[in-house]
Amino acid sequence: MAKFTTESSNIPTGREIWVIEDEDATTRRLAYTFNTRQNKITFYPKEDDFELSEITLEGFTRLPEDFSENGYIKQTVQYYLNKKIQENNITKLTITNNGNNSYRKNRGEETYSLTLKYEDFKTLRENFIAEKNQYNQTKNDILDNFFFRLFPTNFLESTSTPLRQKGNFIRNLNAQIIPHLTVADLQIVETFISELLKNRYQRSTEKFLQLARTKIQVDNVAIDRILSDFQKNLDDNISENAWGKYLQKNLFLLESKYVKILRELNVILRGSRNVDFGMIDTKGYLDIFEIKKPTTNLLSADTDRGNYYWHSETVKAIVQAEKYLYNAERKASSLAEDIQREDRIEVKVIKPRAILIIGHSNQLDNDEKKADFKVLRNSLKNIEILLYDELVEGMENQKNKYYDQIIDVNAEQ
Repeated sequence: MAKFTTESSNIPTGREIWVIEDEDATTRRLAYTFNTRQNKITFYPKEDDFELSEITLEGFTRLPEDFSENGYIKQTVQYYLNKKIQENNITKLTITNNGNNSYRKNRGEETYSLTLKYEDFKTLRENFIAEKNQYNQTKNDILDNFFFRLFPTNFLESTSTPLRQKGNFIRNLNAQIIPHLTVADLQIVETFISELLKNRYQRSTEKFLQLARTKIQVDNVAIDRILSDFQKNLDDNISENAWGKYLQKNLFLLESKYVKILRELNVILRGSRNVDFGMIDTKGYLDIFEIKKPTTNLLSADTDRGNYYWHSETVKAIVQAEKYLYNAERKASSLAEDIQREDRIEVKVIKPRAILIIGHSNQLDNDEKKADFKVLRNSLKNIEILLYDELVEGMENQKNKYYDQIIDVNAEQ
């Protein structure tokens, strides 16, 4: 995009604005002259950018906001307006702040003079702003309908009716366009889907069914991506810190009971690191998460009097989690106040839980280990141990929601 430099100089009738592009002196051109006596501004579009060599702005002492001091009309209005001028043999354009709209044939010629009220011209630009992310056809439709509204006997209404737009929309929907969608395009798609779900269905039951089906499809796409990333993380043997970041993001997406992530939560008063992260559920209660690797040893290699016991790595993680819980309860009121102040959410620090994500059940390779692990896990208070393969199983189970389970109750009765 060109970089512009503007120069202003005084003349007997007022002043001029000159524009230089890309610091190239050879591009210097006159963009505007201001006649302060007549309250008139003459705009000189860049050569080859506009059919007309000048546009008159009547009733102005200062440049309207629709015109850039760099010498063009904003929001691509200039481009589409130029097309309309070419199509209709318009040789003179005036934008007036105190006159009326008019469209007149020039005497003895097959050309026309067009005058637009500034109020209407401003509305046209505002419509372009509202549709700034839409396709070119939409902007052409805006322009066609704008002129048809002002001069219905001289200009044709847009032929792009909603029904025709729907046909074009459906015909052009295919997976090949997906790689070419920009972030702005995706935002438009999201807004359209939201409006579709809100306005398409009249009966509340129909709306609920479609919302539920759509949510399942979106959830399944998210779960497939998360499972794929999960397996890659296992294969790459990523670090404990990387697992913490991954789970912080994806547990929140998958577990619907949580409404807020607390990315940094200091529950230790002195000399110890923060917890990996915390999450607040729909009832306002706090859960504290401590993340270890899936390869962290769960049970000791040997038995004591025939029983397996926690491996020292897991003991350290459990002790750390217990310390978090102890300190969270001990300074519950100040912790709740800190969270409310920094994260703008009310939280209940009452008997918080610690969730320790650690290890994998492939370590429980005999019946005795499985039985002893179950006993050891159940003996913990306010600490839940969750194995990595159990996380995967939970994700897979979420995909077992099928359309045929969503039943229209009214249809059955």
